[in-house]
Amino acid sequence: MTTAIPEHVFDDGWIVDANLRPFCETVAAFTGYDFDDSDWQAIDTALPHTDEERSLWYDYPLSGRVPLTLFVAADPEAGVVFVRVAGEPDSHTRAKLAAARFIFGTWEVRSDASAGGY
Repeated sequence: MTTAIPEHVFDDGWIVDANLRPFCETVAAFTGYDFDDSDWQAIDTALPHTDEERSLWYDYPLSGRVPLTLFVAADPEAGVVFVRVAGEPDSHTRAKLAAARFIFGTWEVRSDASAGGY
């Protein structure tokens, strides 16, 4: 858990709370990090102890080929999760991450088994 605003935050905003896991998996894929169930369990377990209004954030390092830190903080009353990404990625990776945050903040992504994916 962290309360300080991290250095090198290059993207921040919010996403629909139901989209947190697919957002984490997407960010990880863009950085070359192999995100698995244990990563998700750590974030999911920490999230209820965060609070964006009180500046209580959970930080999770993604140490892939593009090392980043993902910060999350809940806002349960609004049905959103605030997210910040810190690090120093190239401009291409920054653009992909900004697009992902836009998509996961605009629509609720759901798994559709009959369509074979999200």
